Amino acid sequence: MNIAICDDNLLDRELIVDLLECYFFNKSISYSIDQYENGDNLIYEIEDGHPYDIIILDIFMGKLLGIEVAKNLRKLKFNGEIIFLTASSDFAVDSYDVNAGGYILKPISYNKLKKVIDKVTLKLGTNSYCVRQRSNFLLIPYNEIVYIESNNSKCILHRNNGEKYNIYKKLNEIESELNDSRFLRSHQSYLVNMDYIIEAGNQFQLSTGDAVLIRQRHVKEIRNQYLKYNEKHNTHMASISN
Repeated sequence: MNIAICDDNLLDRELIVDLLECYFFNKSISYSIDQYENGDNLIYEIEDGHPYDIIILDIFMGKLLGIEVAKNLRKLKFNGEIIFLTASSDFAVDSYDVNAGGYILKPISYNKLKKVIDKVTLKLGTNSYCVRQRSNFLLIPYNEIVYIESNNSKCILHRNNGEKYNIYKKLNEIESELNDSRFLRSHQSYLVNMDYIIEAGNQFQLSTGDAVLIRQRHVKEIRNQYLKYNEKHNTHMASISN
C-alpha cells in the first residue's frame, strides 16, 4: 500500500509515520510511505504519475490549505483515498466535496488513526485480491489481474505488469473469493479477466500477448458468456462517456 503524508509540521509527520508503521506491522500489510512538507510538491508528484492508495493531508498548511490541495488532486483524476488531519471538525462538510475517506482530529493518537485507516483499507480491499507473500499480504486490484492458472499444487496469478504470484489454494476457492462478473472460468485450469480478452477463438487471446485455454466441451457456451459480458461492458462505458 502506497501512502503519502502531507503536513508542514515535521513532528506531526514523524508521529503519523510511527503510527502507520505500527498499524501495518500488526496487519501484516506491506507498505511504503512518502512525506511532503507542502501541497505543491505533492501535486507535482501526482502530475508526474506517482501512484498513491492513500494521501493524508493536513488542513492548515502554509499558503495552500489541505482542502485546496485535495481539490487539485481530484482535478488531476487522483482517485485514491484522501484523509484530512485537522484540529477542528469545522472542515468536515468541505471534506465531502472531494470525496474524502475521513478525517483525524488532532492531537493524533493510534486509536484515532486506526479507526479511519481500518475503514479506508476495507474500502480499498473490496476491489482487490489479497495475496500472501511470505510474512506480508499484498492487495492486487481486480483490474490488474489478467488471469489465474492452476498449476499442480498451486495457482499462479498473472498481473498486468508481468509479475506472477504463487497462491497455495485451489482455483475453485480463488474463484469464489473473487466473486466478480469480470472473471470467467474458461477452463478447469484457468480463470480469466474478460477485460483483457481481445479475440475469442478456440482459445482466448489476451492484450498482454498471452493465450488462455477454453474448455472445448463447452466452447460455444463460454464464448457466449464472454460476448454477453463484452456487450454489457461496452454499453455501460458508452453511457458513462455520454
